Amino acid sequence: MRFLINCSNLRQGGGIQVADSICASLNEYKDHHFGVVLPSMMGKTYDTISGYDNVSVYYYELNKALASTLFLRDDFLDRFVKENSYDAVLTIFGPSRWRPRAPHLCGFARAHILPMDTPYFSNLSYKEKIVNRLVRIAFDRCSDYYWTENPAISELLQRVFPDKHIYTISNTYNQVFDNPNKWNTHELPPFEGITMLTVTNAYPHKNLGIALKIAEYLDAKYDGFNYRFVFTIKESEYPQIPKELRKHFCFIGSVDISECPSLYKQSDIVFQPTLLECFTATYAEAMRMGKPIITTDLDFAKGLCGDAAIYYSPLDAQAAAEAIYKVASDNELYAHLIANGEKQLSGFDDYRHRSDKLIKILETIANK
Repeated sequence: MRFLINCSNLRQGGGIQVADSICASLNEYKDHHFGVVLPSMMGKTYDTISGYDNVSVYYYELNKALASTLFLRDDFLDRFVKENSYDAVLTIFGPSRWRPRAPHLCGFARAHILPMDTPYFSNLSYKEKIVNRLVRIAFDRCSDYYWTENPAISELLQRVFPDKHIYTISNTYNQVFDNPNKWNTHELPPFEGITMLTVTNAYPHKNLGIALKIAEYLDAKYDGFNYRFVFTIKESEYPQIPKELRKHFCFIGSVDISECPSLYKQSDIVFQPTLLECFTATYAEAMRMGKPIITTDLDFAKGLCGDAAIYYSPLDAQAAAEAIYKVASDNELYAHLIANGEKQLSGFDDYRHRSDKLIKILETIANK
């Protein structure tokens, strides 16, 4: 069969990593031919797959024009599907803002439009609520087939779209973590103390600003405790840091997936203060690299991390600080969390299983 893998709407975040992982595995499916459409920022993925015998790869970024969004048409993609007679289309993550004239499987990772129990929604502006409603409408129009990375999210999505076909395929870490020869080192500044790593973009729902209050509490209560927060964002994207707390923060900007293993190796704890997720690969990456996790006690986090994390109430900086100090100072707990992470990770689909399941779904909807 002939399938189109559509990544043209991706710009940043975890979707890029998932797309790279899926595309890198396409040479395993010799019975199929794949057309892959990538945004220009995915040049490394292009280089990886352009030599595959069963893949044709092109650069194209989806037109964001209002007319395209309203009518779900795109001249390049429509012509591409027609000329190549694709049997089905996979959009890695939506909304695709385009509805192909072929069976269409679309990934879902926008928890913002689901009725989730999280404090993130309590402070949304009227404009943000309107945007979320529009995104929900966009998802409703783009496809009849969706896949999510979390069974709890699939259940919620099915409630929102009862007439859609919803599949669940769990996320995992990128395969680069299993290939040390592909790792690139990103050296952190020298430091004597506890390094807490947060691999993320500066999205509001990540709640990164809570680290300021955590630092205030730790300095006040635990004199002599040396620690730092390492964020993969620019300092200009973060709230202003008081002079007396500046030493506890390190901003390294966005990093390539090939640099992430080295960042984990140089860290002691993975800190994830997120308020809203469908899935974050950070959890699986931490488990793969043998690092304990500190995160919010929300259902999506507990479902993914199980006993591999210490949890705190999402907006409680004091509880987060105490969790950090406890993990950093209790060697037995530290080792216990790492061991639990190894067990928890075994329950995830690995990148091969994910690709297998996606291809089988494409075969199924194409035959329908």
